[in-house]
Amino acid sequence: MGKKRVYEIAKKEGVTSTALLEALRAAGVEVKAAASTVDESLAKKALGSVSKNGASSDVKDRGAENDGKGKPGQSKEKQSAKSEDTGKAGTASTGKRRRVVIDAQASRRQREPLRPPVQRKGRKGRKRAQRVVEEEVEEAPVERVEETVRINSGSTVKDVAAKLDVSVAEIIKELMNLGEMASITQSLTDEAMGQLAEKLEKSIEVVHVSDETELEAVVEDSEEDLSDRPPVVVVMGHVDHGKTSLLDAIRETEVVEQEAGGITQHIGAYQVHHGDKLVTFLDTPGHEAFTAMRARGAKVTDVAVVVVAADDGVKPQTVEAIDHANAAGVPILIAVNKIDKEAAAPDKVRTELASMGLNPEDWGGDTVYCDVSAKTKQGIDNLLEMIILVSEIQELKANVDVPASGTVIESRLDPGRGAVATMLIQRGKLHVGDALIVGANWAKVRAMHSFTGQRIESAEPSTPVEILGFNSVPSAGDHGHVVESEREARLRAEEVEYRIKAERIGRQAQHVSLEDLFERAKAGGIKQLNLVLKTDVAGSLEALEDELAKTPQDEIEINTVHKAVGAINESDVMLAAASEGVVLAFNVRPTTEARAAAEREGVEIRTYTVIYKLVDELKAAMEGLLEPEEVEEDLGVAEVREVFQSSRLGAIAGCYVTDGKIPRNARVRVVRDGSIVYESRLASLKRFKEDVREVDSGFECGIVVEKFSDVKKGDLLEAFDIKKIERRLS
Repeated sequence: MGKKRVYEIAKKEGVTSTALLEALRAAGVEVKAAASTVDESLAKKALGSVSKNGASSDVKDRGAENDGKGKPGQSKEKQSAKSEDTGKAGTASTGKRRRVVIDAQASRRQREPLRPPVQRKGRKGRKRAQRVVEEEVEEAPVERVEETVRINSGSTVKDVAAKLDVSVAEIIKELMNLGEMASITQSLTDEAMGQLAEKLEKSIEVVHVSDETELEAVVEDSEEDLSDRPPVVVVMGHVDHGKTSLLDAIRETEVVEQEAGGITQHIGAYQVHHGDKLVTFLDTPGHEAFTAMRARGAKVTDVAVVVVAADDGVKPQTVEAIDHANAAGVPILIAVNKIDKEAAAPDKVRTELASMGLNPEDWGGDTVYCDVSAKTKQGIDNLLEMIILVSEIQELKANVDVPASGTVIESRLDPGRGAVATMLIQRGKLHVGDALIVGANWAKVRAMHSFTGQRIESAEPSTPVEILGFNSVPSAGDHGHVVESEREARLRAEEVEYRIKAERIGRQAQHVSLEDLFERAKAGGIKQLNLVLKTDVAGSLEALEDELAKTPQDEIEINTVHKAVGAINESDVMLAAASEGVVLAFNVRPTTEARAAAEREGVEIRTYTVIYKLVDELKAAMEGLLEPEEVEEDLGVAEVREVFQSSRLGAIAGCYVTDGKIPRNARVRVVRDGSIVYESRLASLKRFKEDVREVDSGFECGIVVEKFSDVKKGDLLEAFDIKKIERRLS
């Protein structure tokens, strides 16, 4: 028999790749992955030995079972006595109370010699009634463990007092001791609640809405309820390395032409058939501003395909994509794209990635590498086979017969259909008409569409679907699940929305002391740039917020007055006008009413289709608000050779220009013995009784310093000017 890949032998023998790998390793055969090649006869021997060992172990287990039950020759009395002793020992070692059986005839039996029991004829073996009482057992002192109190983030003073079981007055008193004045209905920050608990010697846990959502997402199903599901694959990598083009080659559609600037602006979800297998693909943006979207894509997937251009090598977003995949704990598969180019160097890419711990299988590592070309479609079939192989090793399963749950991949506000969300189903089966809750939003599923736009009635795990029927646009990355009724979904969503608002108020609760006010007044205050942000989808809004958070705000504070998904309306313009702000729009346009209101109110609306242009212009606007930097420029130096007194002008310095030139309206500094004596401006500059504009080096002149008459022979007059230079954001 010849050599074959592990997964091929496993498929032929009807076992999983994981089981065959374990059998080979147990037999002493060195194999690293399911794609490794081994001798087929060795593999069959390894499987045979595992099955024999399994049978012998079953026999041993049965023998042990018999031993536990008791030997055949052992009497029942011995067995019962043994079990009685065991029960007594167990009772003594555990529990707070023990059960004591008091026998009325026990004292008489102690005085009499032991004799074998005599059975009476004609009477069945009835036992004498025994009285059972409970006897208190002295316990060892147990250290009291204080219970941790769970408090919602953003809770008010009243809520915190009720949770900690203290009076409101005591809470307010402790807050005053901490330097905070709070009313009974004021929301407290997480830090304030932590300090209160420490003062009151209580143990608390501050609970956020996001924490509870993550707990809801983790559900364990029994093995018999699980069935196979398609793998979810995320395609990540640096900008312009050909991620969308590669997916385009797989799906044979022209998606890249529809993207502005050839850059993917939000996640696309697609499904592809390869033979009888189905694979779900997620395409993520490569530009650095879309970090959150790449992280979200990696968290909901089973396999991460990192695309690296063979002619460009490893770039910053490549490293970031690998970090996201490692953080999510998903296997990584490297697709070396653009191998058809003349400058392609696949081995260089392998060397760079090997230094990051991603060693190729050809070099003895465990990372699968595939050389592909999206343009010529070379290596596409091999890439799909490797993706299916890596996913088969994971044995991906999900429970279909439960209420559906999943994660929102993308969301937007459609002018004709309302709030629309793309959700990846992760568990259960979603039907049209189901009541769905996603964060602070709820939906009665009115319609569902597949990635091709076809209307469908249900969706199973690993299926991306477009859902219609939300009350408002949900946030991308939120977890959603089906509930029993629309009423329950609405009530729970309202409760989550209330808690999110309370958390936001708690975060914004900033208590400024007199010292802070004095420092801000002394520094001249912080300038603000007020913005109204509107985008086409929630993911783009999230990416834009992350990019704004990265900009330095020591002197220029960015204040987001309003942010939402959808077209720019009149309300957005009026908000910007009231706050003297600017409307920044990404992939959306203003309505006719909004445009008229902007012209009337003098509000600037800027629209963009590529996010890095928006960020660059925003930074330029922030730099325009910075105070210009004052830089001193030296003009010239004049030495005082003689001093003349005038009743009208005062002291006239007869000078000789030693360096540069002395302009007429320049600032001047009087320096005596290396120390600055006075700083002022020139009041008069003459040569031979004639007023002149400037005097160059090597010429004599008469100078009068404004409001200074104590000029002495030997002083140096330094002429300089102050220039204001525009500052850049550091």
